[in-house]
Amino acid sequence: MNNPLISIIIPTYNRANLIGETLMSIQNQTYQNWECIVVDDRSTDNTEEVINEFCKADNRIQYFKKPSHLLKGPSAARNYGVERSKGEYINFFDSDDLMHPQKLEVDLINIQSGSYDFTISQSQFFKEGGSPTKKFWNNELWSDDPINDFIIKKIGWGVNSPLWKKECLIEHNLHFDEKLITGDDYIFHIKALNKGMIPYVNKDILVQLKIHNNRLNELKNKSRYKLKIAYSLLTDKSLKLNRISNDRLVKMGLRQLSNSFKNKDIKNGLSYSFKFLFLKAFKNYKIMILRLLLFGIVYRVTGTGYNFLQVNFNSIL
Repeated sequence: MNNPLISIIIPTYNRANLIGETLMSIQNQTYQNWECIVVDDRSTDNTEEVINEFCKADNRIQYFKKPSHLLKGPSAARNYGVERSKGEYINFFDSDDLMHPQKLEVDLINIQSGSYDFTISQSQFFKEGGSPTKKFWNNELWSDDPINDFIIKKIGWGVNSPLWKKECLIEHNLHFDEKLITGDDYIFHIKALNKGMIPYVNKDILVQLKIHNNRLNELKNKSRYKLKIAYSLLTDKSLKLNRISNDRLVKMGLRQLSNSFKNKDIKNGLSYSFKFLFLKAFKNYKIMILRLLLFGIVYRVTGTGYNFLQVNFNSIL
């Protein structure tokens, strides 16, 4: 194994109480030739002060404020971090999670053992101040039909897990969708698979995910982002969706359309109602869409009709 530089890219926002532990887990890596690029989405707490203390003690850690012209959210921060990176390999990471001490060393050995574009490994959740839980990001990491199985979440991994060859990201023009505040990694990984990128699959736990009340997964009104995800996947002609994944995405779109109207997000509700009405995948659900559209407007104007916005499906994403 040679000694290449690994760029660890961390977007952050108001994580002064959490990011210190994350940075210490990086400093404790057995593989030491890394740079850590922290991109701050203009935090309003003392995140900058905390990170700068680490920067003073360790010049491998770099602090950047995300330029104000970029969209808010982790996607733009990650893309900006890639632009600033100098490493041969990239590891995206979150500012509230922890690396196993051997993560970088193990991933580097694995990715250099064959013609692999990235690595994947297992992640485990743990409670803040408590012991790890038994819940993994996903029990299965890989299958014979990875694109469709990733879409329906039969397999899966988080943004922290992979170590990427930077040249592969550049070659395939792979970047995060900056209009997504959440679900950006989901689309990113599907794009990577659709471009034929090959992972080394390691079932060991190399990342710990901290459960707390300020995670992006707790973001309210995620429907606008999930609508965009469902629509973009259903209209991507390069994807060879099977019946199960197509049906799952359609149901996801209808559920999130319902949620948009429930949240009185009339702009997105109207926009996606008309998009879905003219999309072949929704041909059997036009009456449902029109009902949601009608009662969504009624609910927005009068505050009544909420019960008519219910959509009942099994196995909704």
